[in-house]
Amino acid sequence: MPVGKVTHSRAEVESLLKEVYGPSAVLRDAGMPGKVDPADVFVYKNGKGKLVKTTLGKTRYQQAQMQLNIVKAARAFHAAGVNFSGSSKTDKVNTELWWMGYGGKMGVRQGVKPSDAINDIFKHGDKYGMECATGTMVVLYKGILDTIGPNDFDRAFAKTRLFRWDIKDDDFKAAEKVGKLPGFWPGDHTYFKNPEFDPSNSAFQGENVIYLGGGEYFGHGLGIATEKELIASLNGLRRPGATKSAHRDDFELRLDGGKIAKLDLDPD
Repeated sequence: MPVGKVTHSRAEVESLLKEVYGPSAVLRDAGMPGKVDPADVFVYKNGKGKLVKTTLGKTRYQQAQMQLNIVKAARAFHAAGVNFSGSSKTDKVNTELWWMGYGGKMGVRQGVKPSDAINDIFKHGDKYGMECATGTMVVLYKGILDTIGPNDFDRAFAKTRLFRWDIKDDDFKAAEKVGKLPGFWPGDHTYFKNPEFDPSNSAFQGENVIYLGGGEYFGHGLGIATEKELIASLNGLRRPGATKSAHRDDFELRLDGGKIAKLDLDPD
């Protein structure tokens, strides 16, 4: 396998499939021995309770790898100790690799490999400070990097810039699927709204999160928590006299694993 790509074990892929297709989902080795691949047998119960036996298939295989790499990236971001920044005064980057503009805009410096710049956030989190939207973009970019490897990432995202949801590379925009999506996969992005947030703490008017599976989410600033815990945290940041509870929005974002795979010009 080319250096830098991350693939996942049968147990990890099967756990993801159980989350999406239900506890009856089973993945059996039928392709290359000992390795998860599209030829593996996939068994699950459909919405009518009927047992379905099929192959994992290329589409599900690519999507599973993409989703699992995003989950892995979210956990790594949390562990890296990146500072939460609620204002431009506390935004910061490692200036050896990134430049920083007003409001937290950040971009890879000329002569620096984008893959090195992204990976540095996960290695030296204390040198960075950002709010949750930019943090979520970093997680998604890291998921892409680990899926296609550094060489193809550097080619596809040669001019990496990040600024909340305001700046998106063309290849990112082509791969994102947004709205009320079929199923809810670990690795999907969603949002918790806080409609009556305290204006003195406007950074928590909502929280961008990555679903990790097992009922847990990661949101930069609030950490790893269940839906109930996230709502309780946001409710504690409402303005005095607030009566409307924070709640999960119906917005969802998923990166199309097949479209991301097309960026991988150096496949196994």
